[in-house]
Amino acid sequence: MTGKLIQQQMYTRERGGIFLSTDGYDTIAISEGLDKSFVKKYLHPFCIYQSPKALTSRGEKDSSLYPETVTLFQPETGDMVIGQSVFVPADFTGQRSAYFMHNYVLPPSRKEEWIKHPEKLFQINDFQTSYKMDQGHVLPALEETGYDDMDVLAGKDTLLGNLGTHEDQFIQLLFAVMSSIAGKKKVFISLNVPLQEYSKAALQLLELIYLYLPYTHRRKLGAMTFSSEPESKNYIHVMFYEPGTLNMNDRSIEKQFIFDFANDRISGLDITGQKHEYLDFALDHFTQSKRMDDFFAFAETALSGLLEEQKLEVASYYQLTSLYQTLNSHDDALYKENKLGFLNSLQKFLQMNSDEKQPLVELFLQILAMEKYAGDPATALDYIHAVVSINQMVRSDEALSFILETLNYYQNAQLFHKLWKLVEQDNRSYKAILMFINEHPNYDRLLELYLDERFNRIIRVEEILRELKSMLGSPYLLSIEKFKSVVITKIEASLKQESNAFTTVLAIKDFKVDMADKDFLNFKQKMFRSSVWAMLDHIRPKELTTQDIMTFGKIFNQPINPRDMKDGKAKDNYLMTDALYQVLNMPSQASPNQLKSLSRSGRELVREILQQLLRVKVTTEHIPVLNIAFRSEHGDVDYGMLFKHLIQYSDDKTMMAFIKDHSNLVGIDVPYRSALRSYLVSDPKSIWRNKKYNKELKLIRKSSFKNFLKEVETETASPLVKFFKKYGVKLLIAVVVLGGAGGAAWFGVDYLFQ
Repeated sequence: MTGKLIQQQMYTRERGGIFLSTDGYDTIAISEGLDKSFVKKYLHPFCIYQSPKALTSRGEKDSSLYPETVTLFQPETGDMVIGQSVFVPADFTGQRSAYFMHNYVLPPSRKEEWIKHPEKLFQINDFQTSYKMDQGHVLPALEETGYDDMDVLAGKDTLLGNLGTHEDQFIQLLFAVMSSIAGKKKVFISLNVPLQEYSKAALQLLELIYLYLPYTHRRKLGAMTFSSEPESKNYIHVMFYEPGTLNMNDRSIEKQFIFDFANDRISGLDITGQKHEYLDFALDHFTQSKRMDDFFAFAETALSGLLEEQKLEVASYYQLTSLYQTLNSHDDALYKENKLGFLNSLQKFLQMNSDEKQPLVELFLQILAMEKYAGDPATALDYIHAVVSINQMVRSDEALSFILETLNYYQNAQLFHKLWKLVEQDNRSYKAILMFINEHPNYDRLLELYLDERFNRIIRVEEILRELKSMLGSPYLLSIEKFKSVVITKIEASLKQESNAFTTVLAIKDFKVDMADKDFLNFKQKMFRSSVWAMLDHIRPKELTTQDIMTFGKIFNQPINPRDMKDGKAKDNYLMTDALYQVLNMPSQASPNQLKSLSRSGRELVREILQQLLRVKVTTEHIPVLNIAFRSEHGDVDYGMLFKHLIQYSDDKTMMAFIKDHSNLVGIDVPYRSALRSYLVSDPKSIWRNKKYNKELKLIRKSSFKNFLKEVETETASPLVKFFKKYGVKLLIAVVVLGGAGGAAWFGVDYLFQ
């Protein structure tokens, strides 16, 4: 319900009510601020009274012998409902018994007053037991309810004595009630008192329990002070039942918490022989008749922001007890008993709203100041994990100092790198520690060891870049010189092991991160430049592949000015590889001038490399490259070797194109003429022997080439053709002299077979 006033409802058997026009049980009067749907949904199911079987079995009509039933429940609306139902010997007809119920509905905005002052709940003295219908259906909303102000703690010993129980059983009952509110089990209680005093005793016991219940549990508690037998009911955690009605053969009942004080029997729990910090703490206060409001206020603050289930679990109060006692006693004994458990408790409660929990923060800092570092190797990892987790919430220089000193302490131990892994989980702590180390050279060794380990097992540059990308999710690393130098050194070393340095350096050139700022670009340039020199210093030109050379071109899409390079191996390798790239990138335009910048030995090596690289299928576009590859230092071309290369690695089409391009050399270059003749005449698969290409050769118009082909044609003719060409005129004269073609024919044949 909304508002700040207490709403009322009355319910009994009458001649019509608010919801029914016929005779029967119904709400007969309500406050105007009470929503009728709320009444039907939540109040009506609890408008009940179960008469004691011991009285109904004998037809007892004396209402003074019947116990009242006080019901307390708190639905999910946030309201608190407390009501009392009583036995009525005769209804409006005078013929049958009935019952009358009066409920107060406390709005959520006022509920805390009753939660923190239990006497206002359990000592209400103005419940009505009847109502005259001529007063109308409207009940006033109230500012307050009437209640007594008896000190229930002062009479606790008398109460427990009358109930036949003792302090240990009371603590067990407290545990059961807390567990019930946090879980699903119910608490059923029977009392060894006369029935007419049952509700009074039950209310006193409930108030005692309530005094030692944390506020979160109080906000959930539901209870009934009398039922003719145990039964599970929604919103009800504690139910007092009539002695002698417990059916232990009912398995659903057997699983609940049973406190059958009337028969001196407790079942469903056993907490003996275990340590229960909160229960012991509560018992100490209970024994001294002291309230625990200070502790509950502390618990409220510590639990703020946590999930409801965490606020209700009994274990939370065990943890809070240790923290509270340590804070208030200034004694570290509880911490020393279980250091990790203590830190984990702090972590649990500081995970939410830590800025509102200054006492816990101060306790954390006191512990760090006392310990200085995690000195126990057996627990150091768990300890630092807890410190890092807490520092994610409280952010203190003390925590960073503690972590740093722990790292320093274990720098020569195997734990060192595992500790760093934990630090990495909190980006802000990680950054702060790295920046501190960067500014304090005395701690350089820690960073060096850490980075060495990060990259130690990584061999390939590709893996280094992957790790680097992961680490640069923390871009502040780029402000740490040590980090940059270690990465570059590692890349330089790894490049020496790479099977393909060119592809690797290109990957470095193309390396990107999501947030590339000026610092990253500067670092990348430095890393790239370093990798380039490492590559140039270690490549072996004779082992270069065409793919390597093409990749070189992508790496150096903006060529370096050789004048800016120091003389040495790296410069020589750069110039040779660059020359190879210039030649091979556009082979059809290759020129000997592209080797001009090289030394004589460099040019010779490049020509040797080109010959190796051209041991693939040579096409027409490679013809200029062939001329460079087989060119001597004096400008001569070794056409003999060139033709051998063409014969082995080209096809007829390429050979034809080469001969056409060089047709003018036949008349001016003797070595070329000789090599070409040798090929055309001697090679069994020369294009001269191919009809198609033979015709193409003869179509070349240069006169020197036509004369050359006549020589080739003669040399490659059959013996008969050669004979006629050599002796044709003389043979004709002989035919005339001898007198006839027949004789000539005989003579020619005879001559051929001599």
